[in-house]
Amino acid sequence: MNTLLNIEFGFKDIVIKKLNGYENLNYLVETSSKKYVFKTYGYSDELLAIIEAENDILFFLHDCNPNKFPKPIPFLDGSYIKVLKIDDLTLICRMLSYLTGNLLDDIKHTKNVFQSFGTFLAQMDIKLLSFNSTTIKERQSEWNTENFSLNKKYIHDIPIVKDQNIVHYFFQQYEKQVVPLIPKLRKSIIHNDANQWNVLVKEKEISGIIDFGDLAYSQLINELAIAIAYACQDKENPLKWSLIILKSYHKILQIEEIETQVLYYLIAARLCISVCNAAHSKLINPNNEYAFASEKSAWKMLDRWITINPLTAENSFRSAIDLPEKNLI
Repeated sequence: MNTLLNIEFGFKDIVIKKLNGYENLNYLVETSSKKYVFKTYGYSDELLAIIEAENDILFFLHDCNPNKFPKPIPFLDGSYIKVLKIDDLTLICRMLSYLTGNLLDDIKHTKNVFQSFGTFLAQMDIKLLSFNSTTIKERQSEWNTENFSLNKKYIHDIPIVKDQNIVHYFFQQYEKQVVPLIPKLRKSIIHNDANQWNVLVKEKEISGIIDFGDLAYSQLINELAIAIAYACQDKENPLKWSLIILKSYHKILQIEEIETQVLYYLIAARLCISVCNAAHSKLINPNNEYAFASEKSAWKMLDRWITINPLTAENSFRSAIDLPEKNLI
């Protein structure tokens, strides 16, 4: 690896450390003055097109807000992505700048941090509203909540029947409460994975976000639903904490009334996607603990979330953005 990075980037006297990854391999590359992240992926034409689109989005966001998003780093020949043979494997390779900061997962969560989180996401999403990518729009991913049904095949990988029933319930609620409204919901390209390991914090404020590998063209409100699903996993009162993120997001990018109607179910859907994929990953690759790192916390929140009346949640969301509450039946 040292020889390859010397040939392709001119790096000398570097320290390389392997990082966690879901499906691709990541390496922290440290020179005498800077840090980078070298990423490799198994080759396919489809994935190459997606990574090219991801780089385009990173350049777009970096131009608007430098240092808050990873920046693609060129190879010596000026290209930003190369297909290389490494250990007899054909791999897609690229280098990104390294963002400093504490992970959201590693700091104490406060109201101010969650307010900053909502603000950061809204500011990013406002920029992404104006970005167009045919490649991302055509992408079909199990991690895009709009494709929630693609995860049904993993329900029986969940070992406990009671847990399977919870997931079944939320699939039914999604189909009943969300699917009919999907045509009316705003869509945009979104980060789609603002979890506690991808969000960075400096001086008690969100300073950046990494890992754009799950970019999706989806309902805009899913960005907020995903952030809430992860940030509130270990909270005794996840609904209360979710309102902090929601309210600060709304101040920057206004949430529409219809979006408050589906948010409860979208949060549950992301949690279900997470536990379904974790259960499947345990079966096919039990050694990749990163793939199911948040499984216990996701189940903890699902167990709490199902006890919340959906209309109570919707009214809480409505009140947070100054909409009149609906009458409880």
